[in-house]
Amino acid sequence: NDNQKPKNSKLNMNMKKNLIWALCIIFIQGFYSCKTTKITRPEEKYITPEINLEPSVINIPFHFSIDDVQKTINSKLTGLLYEDNSFENNDNDNLMVKAWKKEDFTLKLENNTLNYRVPLKLWIKVRWGFEKLGIKLTDTKEIEAEIALKFKTSFYLNNDWTVTTFTSPDGYEWLSKPVLKVGPVDVPITTIANTILNKNKNLLSNEIDKAIKNNLNFRKNIQDIWTSIQKPVKINDEYNIWLKASPTEISSTPILSNNGNIKISLGIKSVIETFIGKKPDFIPNNGLPDYKMVKSLDNQFKINLFSEISYNSIDSLTKKYLKNETFSQDKRSVTIKDIKVYGSDNKMIIGTTLAGSFNGTIYLSGKPVYDSISSNLKFTEIDFDIETQNALHKTASWLLHRKFTKMIEDKMFFPVGSKIEETKKLINQKIQSYNLNKNLVLNGKINEIKIQDIFLTPESVKIAVIFKGNLKTSFVAD
Repeated sequence: NDNQKPKNSKLNMNMKKNLIWALCIIFIQGFYSCKTTKITRPEEKYITPEINLEPSVINIPFHFSIDDVQKTINSKLTGLLYEDNSFENNDNDNLMVKAWKKEDFTLKLENNTLNYRVPLKLWIKVRWGFEKLGIKLTDTKEIEAEIALKFKTSFYLNNDWTVTTFTSPDGYEWLSKPVLKVGPVDVPITTIANTILNKNKNLLSNEIDKAIKNNLNFRKNIQDIWTSIQKPVKINDEYNIWLKASPTEISSTPILSNNGNIKISLGIKSVIETFIGKKPDFIPNNGLPDYKMVKSLDNQFKINLFSEISYNSIDSLTKKYLKNETFSQDKRSVTIKDIKVYGSDNKMIIGTTLAGSFNGTIYLSGKPVYDSISSNLKFTEIDFDIETQNALHKTASWLLHRKFTKMIEDKMFFPVGSKIEETKKLINQKIQSYNLNKNLVLNGKINEIKIQDIFLTPESVKIAVIFKGNLKTSFVAD
């Protein structure tokens, strides 16, 4: 037995050493599991992309009634229109002529030309002379007749939306001819007709041109539309949703005539945006662009919207889904105690505070995307930030596992689609039979939603949305 003592002593010494090493390892592991690891926080920075807001073309029809022009002319020209009380004027023509308006003037529209018929009642006094017994004698006779003078007016739009007109005589027709012979004198009916036509040409053409310009005041009407369309319109009081148009150019189709009306279709190219919150600021652009004629108008209708979800909302929802969730790997585990998000370039940084086999805040990054199937905002391609990877390789490499990032990724979804759909519904309600002014009514419907881009700002994730649909504008006469 004495011989066995050294061997037993040696064995006991080895066991003590192994026990000491095991205790050291347990101590070291316990020390590091309790110790909080500090990892460098990724830099917070934002790059706002250039979002190309898509414009719309708002088609606006204009109708101008020829009846209005006709009423104006008939109200201005009444009673006696022409009077010649001298036999000696007009190269001693031996005629006195008076012309009264017989009945209302009538207008007919053909393309860009207005044709007028001006019915007149005539009183004509004819004088002739003869000699009898060496004495020169004169005699006169009064006759009546009816004539219709004809005029035509061409008109077109200038670059500044004013109207240029040109009215000229277009002949005449006798409604009832005067007698061709009075005593020994042949009545010069052609001369009479031409004299009346020429003498009234300036008077009638000036009044006609003035009536057209007053009634076909394109510039004033278009200026009113151009200015009023820029004013933000509140489409919902509960959510304070505003619609704002920023027009950039204006064009029109050629002038057409239909059923006694002058028709022209305007196309106002405009960026239309939706804002939520306070009334958007705007500085009215009163400068009316030059007239530009096109064969046809684009009927695209688009509304630009920036929907957003704040980082505070993302934090709250993420905590709801992930706080106190535990991740285990082998015999180690961590519990999520807090989550805080912010942006770095175009990626979302997810600061995740852990407790357990590892204590500290780690940082993951993910790309914000819109899932059209679930209508949710999600973060994909979630992975550990490079500084976090380096730190975990040294202290807790077991955490560098796809299962952990997948757990985060699966729980980070945010229902923004319902908000976008609700906005679409509210806009549709507003643009159905919306009075742009007393004569123009908008009728539109959005039927498509397109997600254009997603980007990060210092306060929120913003989603650039485009609503697409149809818009028709109806003209309502006074």
